[in-house]
Amino acid sequence: MSIVNVDVEKCVGCNACVRTCPAAEANVARLDAEGKLRITIDDSKCIKCGACIEACSHGARSFQDDTEQFLKDLKDGTEMAVIVAPSIKIAFDGNWRHVLQWIRNQGVKEIYDVGYGADICTWAHVRYLQQNPGKKLISQPCAAVVNYVLKHRPELIPHLSPVQSPMMCLAIYIRKELGFRGKLAAISPCIAKIDEFRDTGVIDYNVTMEHLRDYFNKIGLKLPEVKVYSEFEFTGHAGLEGSIYPRPGGLMKNLLIHDPEMSIDTAEGTSRLYKELDIYLDQQEEELPTVFDVLNCEYGCNGGPATGVDYQRFAMNHIMYSVEQYTRKVRKENTTKKGVDKQFAEFDKKLRLQDYIRVYKPKKEEGKKVSEADIEEAYKLLKKETHLERNFDCHSCGYGSCREMAVAIARGINEKENCHEYMMKVIREERQKVSRVNQEVVGMNQNLMEVFEELAQDIESVKTETKAIQSVGKDSSEEMQNVAGHMGNLKKLNQKIIESMGDINESVGKYNNMTHDVEKIAGKINLLSLNAAIEAARAGEAGKGFAVVATNIRDLSENSKSSVGSAQENDDAIHAAMDSITEVIGQFDATIGDLLSAVDQAIVGTQRAFDNSERIRVSMDRVSNIADRVQQIIEETNQILS
Repeated sequence: MSIVNVDVEKCVGCNACVRTCPAAEANVARLDAEGKLRITIDDSKCIKCGACIEACSHGARSFQDDTEQFLKDLKDGTEMAVIVAPSIKIAFDGNWRHVLQWIRNQGVKEIYDVGYGADICTWAHVRYLQQNPGKKLISQPCAAVVNYVLKHRPELIPHLSPVQSPMMCLAIYIRKELGFRGKLAAISPCIAKIDEFRDTGVIDYNVTMEHLRDYFNKIGLKLPEVKVYSEFEFTGHAGLEGSIYPRPGGLMKNLLIHDPEMSIDTAEGTSRLYKELDIYLDQQEEELPTVFDVLNCEYGCNGGPATGVDYQRFAMNHIMYSVEQYTRKVRKENTTKKGVDKQFAEFDKKLRLQDYIRVYKPKKEEGKKVSEADIEEAYKLLKKETHLERNFDCHSCGYGSCREMAVAIARGINEKENCHEYMMKVIREERQKVSRVNQEVVGMNQNLMEVFEELAQDIESVKTETKAIQSVGKDSSEEMQNVAGHMGNLKKLNQKIIESMGDINESVGKYNNMTHDVEKIAGKINLLSLNAAIEAARAGEAGKGFAVVATNIRDLSENSKSSVGSAQENDDAIHAAMDSITEVIGQFDATIGDLLSAVDQAIVGTQRAFDNSERIRVSMDRVSNIADRVQQIIEETNQILS
């Protein structure tokens, strides 16, 4: 579980967290799906100093503790004791007693002052140094410092003070000397204490003052004003000088009370402390102080990241000064006339130093091993070729140098896009590309304007031709209507021809019948002629025979006359039918002529429409070519900018 959390939606990738983090590799920079830089946390590297939370002006970082679980278990009736860091006097200035009384009212019977644990811590340091003369120690009351050593500089472990922190000293005292077996909760100003408690397994809850205050606000609990009296008192012993441990140099002051000649140096604040820890081993042994008293927070635990207040140093020092004045008074009462410290004498009698000694286990996880070749490749990714470019060291990426950034790139915990100079160089290169494209676009624009002018003319031509097409189309429509009319007339003429041909066929049939009749008559005439010839040969009886012949000839003559009359009538009918056909054919010929004329006009109109359409097609082809070229320019520009 990560203790320091990141709300990636609020993270803007400003690198303020990386810049302030003593363990920069705990921060992992990644580009999200939208190309935005997000900084997440590698909990295995995070020392939980809280610097990033304070530095983040976007509210993207927060922390977790055990406050919620503590309150739940307390409500469920879990047996508990609470130990309270002296910095509560800063976090709840004036009404800290009311806060602790409220906790007691919830069922916590025993509430102890960690100042007393700090007194035990001072005693343990003095006795340990007496038993190990010449030993050089780095103090460890600060859990963030311990995390830094264990996770990033395990080579410092031999120098890290083995004496437990004031909270742990008090917790061990409560367990071993008082025999308490219930749950222990620590009210602290520190995020990193949760790692200390989990590593040692003595304290069960890290209840931060900030989250406790948040809970009060959530339930609407209004603390009494400062002037309101509180009957609260700590269980057992209150701390003496140990109560000033939260201020910078607190341990140093306590040690100097018991050994004024001890060599002690101090360092506080993330901007200074961790650099000095990094060079600690580079110093000559004799140059190192006996105790290097260190605190992660610039104003000590009073300015811890989980106090929930933002006091200025003068206000905090004033409060601590009042505490110190009080403890000095109590100290005098606990010192015999011979200068014997009654408290230390009691510790020597009751406590066993070994119970308050801690054994450390390194937590450093070996990441990807980075070679010079890897760093060189990272420089190339960052477009850093020259000595100046590789030592620009603008710190905008959050690291102290370009080399550190290159190492982070090589380790895969950062992105080249997080380098300001890289992005500026990319922008300059892109600007040059854009400038070249812009020049081409300007030239193309000029060409485009020329084409547009021509196109405007073509459009006017298109308009004119369109009107012409409309006119021709109208004419063609009328011509086709004429053609349709002529075709109707032709149909009627053709029908008349068919009817006339029927009349002719009928007349021809009658004519054939008449001819047949004439042929019969001719046969009979021939026969009669033969008979007449025979009768003529007979002289005597000529009168009778001729009389019969005459009669037959007269009948035949009548028949022939009738047949001839019919033939004449048929001939007249045929002539009339032929005249009708001739007339129809003449009309048909005229109609064909009109039809051909109309078709010719339609063809001419169609040709004009085709010619106009061709001109339009040519103009539109030119427009299409222009559009294709414009699209090509856009694609080329996108390629350059991508």
